[in-house]
Amino acid sequence: PAGRAPGASPQAARSKVMPHCPRAAWRTWSALLLAGWPTALADYFPFKGDRPLIPRYDNQVVAGAGGSVARHSRLWHAPLLQPWDPLRATATSITVTWTPGWNPWSDVGYYELQARRPSGHPLVLANYQGLQLREADAEADLDFEQHHAWQDEAWTTWGMVYTGRGRSFTMRIDLGTPHVAQFRVRSCGKHYLDGCSDWSPVQNAHTVLSAAQDKINFHIRATGKNAHNYTYIEINRQLIYKRRDETGLVLAIFSRLDFSLQWLRTYDTHRERNESVQMSKDIRQFNQSFFVVVVSTIAWEWHAAQSLVKTMEYCGAYHFGQWAYIFAEQPHYASQESDLQQTASQDEFGHPYAFIGIPGIGAGNGWESLMHNTGQYMPRNVKPQEAVIRGIAYYDYVFRLYRMQDVFPTKAVFYAKAQPPQWETFHNPVPASKKDEGEVYPVAAFRPSYVPYIGTLPELIFNIIEANKTVPPYNYAFALVTSANIRYVDPRPRAEWVTEIERVWEGSSARYWAHNGSLFHPGLLLSQRSCSQFITHEFIFASPESCGENFMDCCDKIDVPGLLATACGTGISPTLCKDSIAIQLRNESELFTSKWPFSFRVIDWVS
Repeated sequence: PAGRAPGASPQAARSKVMPHCPRAAWRTWSALLLAGWPTALADYFPFKGDRPLIPRYDNQVVAGAGGSVARHSRLWHAPLLQPWDPLRATATSITVTWTPGWNPWSDVGYYELQARRPSGHPLVLANYQGLQLREADAEADLDFEQHHAWQDEAWTTWGMVYTGRGRSFTMRIDLGTPHVAQFRVRSCGKHYLDGCSDWSPVQNAHTVLSAAQDKINFHIRATGKNAHNYTYIEINRQLIYKRRDETGLVLAIFSRLDFSLQWLRTYDTHRERNESVQMSKDIRQFNQSFFVVVVSTIAWEWHAAQSLVKTMEYCGAYHFGQWAYIFAEQPHYASQESDLQQTASQDEFGHPYAFIGIPGIGAGNGWESLMHNTGQYMPRNVKPQEAVIRGIAYYDYVFRLYRMQDVFPTKAVFYAKAQPPQWETFHNPVPASKKDEGEVYPVAAFRPSYVPYIGTLPELIFNIIEANKTVPPYNYAFALVTSANIRYVDPRPRAEWVTEIERVWEGSSARYWAHNGSLFHPGLLLSQRSCSQFITHEFIFASPESCGENFMDCCDKIDVPGLLATACGTGISPTLCKDSIAIQLRNESELFTSKWPFSFRVIDWVS
């Protein structure tokens, strides 16, 4: 053999190559070699898993090589859709992107992107979702986002919208159709034997509306009889209702699909119990896909029936029933002994009340504004007490509904926290030193925590008229006669010889000495004053509905300059106002027969 000297034995040759290696070392090296041989032949990415070796696309077997693929098709790492943001959408397009797919034994040949859209009526998806507390943002609820509402029955079948090596795609959406689309993507190898990865998790994306439709502001204001003003409903800076000449509750119902006005009517629940029953029936015609808006004008409590209370609580009201349960079903009268909240007194009429709710949301879950029915005397530069609800409605693109957000209702602390107004404040201006005067209660616990303060001119007119009278032979208003027949005359200038009733009712009265009938102070006789019967007693029955055109059936000088007694907002008939604005949308088609019976809506949609 080569390398062996002539004549040398084979044993000598082996000793020269490994002169110091004993036989045990050979055994060690052999054992290590046999133990490491399987590791040397193993895959760095082992072919494990239970994924079938038959590529499937929508449950259809792909032909080729007997329908099977290589074992490394199990090693695909599926691509992931990049987090989606509305900035990637327009009114007619959605752009989605995704991460690369990966397989250690195969190159990516192409990506498959599938999409599907909602099917059927817009409420199909919403029906899978229960009414949450105040209709919270479902898109922000991570537990709800991907798991509960994605029923296949509510969506079309998956369809291929893109195949290629790119990792970005823009999908076109027709205007007026559903905004949302669901996407999923997977990667596939160059050869059919390489197979495809699993589908990525489903992602929701949607088109976007204009800023004037995506989020809309709303402002509703309700008024009462003691602080008269305009009641109005304003949605997206457009007036739906603005009037001050009606009595009762104004009901406006909007569709949550497009914020279109579906119902607008005023119910005189103060005078007619049948009106409140009819209002309850009308509200019950609508389901959870509508917003119910209720605002008061002048007064509403007297004949609000229990059926209406139950309906309002069904829509989310809470404070609505505290007077209705007392007044509507049977006559009640004030009692100083047992009426703890003074609710049987007519002083409790005319609370400003505003409400926004959803049928079925549950009692107390709506948005409610309730204020005191405080009334001040001839208020000037005093802000009236109004129930106001402001907020923003935002559009939920997935469920195709408007939801309320950032709603701010005003509410008197007395109704929100049972804290009555403090003495010597706006709603309770009585001095604290007089709080116990004139109150007679056999049991101290029966004393009401708060009695509404109503100091309006209609409330005090009889006391004012009485104070204007003289009591001969001693009291002649601005002159006194003693028992010694000595006459004292008011030393103030004659221009200041005016009582309160004369100040609000066309000036000074004519006054005469009783002993000789001579004129003591020039002025008007009662017969010469305007609307004498109306001001003295007929105003009690006056209303915008009963006084006719320009209120001529009640008095020909209502709300005219120089006559404070009949002035709009502050006089004895504060609800009678000339030149009032009356804005109220009228339906252009019969209700319940067309998608848009009124002209007002925020969104146009066709499917």
